[in-house]
Amino acid sequence: MEEVDLRRVVGAFLATEPLGDVLGLDEDAALVFAQAFTRQDEEPAQPPRLYTGLCRGSYANLFANVLSTWKTTRRNPLHELQDVPMENFDEDKTSFNHIMAILPTSVDNLTNDITSIASFVKAIGGARGLLTLIGVRCTVGSQVICPPTREQCLEAFNRRHTTSSKHSVMTVGARQWTKHVERSSDRWWGVNKGSEAVKNNLAKAKIDELMDSAVWVNVHGLPNGPVVYEIRQAEGYGARWGFQGNDVHFRGFIEPYLENGHEVGWKH
Repeated sequence: MEEVDLRRVVGAFLATEPLGDVLGLDEDAALVFAQAFTRQDEEPAQPPRLYTGLCRGSYANLFANVLSTWKTTRRNPLHELQDVPMENFDEDKTSFNHIMAILPTSVDNLTNDITSIASFVKAIGGARGLLTLIGVRCTVGSQVICPPTREQCLEAFNRRHTTSSKHSVMTVGARQWTKHVERSSDRWWGVNKGSEAVKNNLAKAKIDELMDSAVWVNVHGLPNGPVVYEIRQAEGYGARWGFQGNDVHFRGFIEPYLENGHEVGWKH
């Protein structure tokens, strides 16, 4: 039996045009989705830990790894996606349940012909199915848009907070971090002390921790606002980025959900 090079065939499929019918998007949106899905971070891709932490490398390679795991174990990898109730989100399980019902033979039938991948992607629900299989949740307000890569998110986090001062080195991420350190009574965010450079390092360590432990990932629209990429770890701590195409900016950290969060300033 011919060995299937899933990374190669997935990449070849996403490089074809038109893709709109297969992805369930208009052609312009399909092209943007495919370009974002195949964007390769400069840092070397690491062996993925499915559904825990943000992947390094392209989402296309992550999808190929998901398929490889499914093909090898004959068990749908979505069984490994953690059930993490988020009280302020109404999760839509339609795509998840649809993919969970797909038989292992569908993966067994994949070949080095891109038409087999195209048929599979269409069967799982197009672009929405691709997002679900790489661990992106679907909620009320979710957008069928490929999220920025880990490297794009870090680049936005590490930008200087201000360019008006030659002496300030504080990053956008560190500035947002200083707003959260007093909100957690158990010092989850750390302690706000030291020089701007020290605070930059403390904030960078915290965003790395969140990126490595994220179990909830979502792309959604805020009311009257931009498209937002949101990540959270199991306790509900997280971070958000706003983005449009390759324009990515860090919006800030997130506290665990509190019913009266706005009233108490999200202190807990």
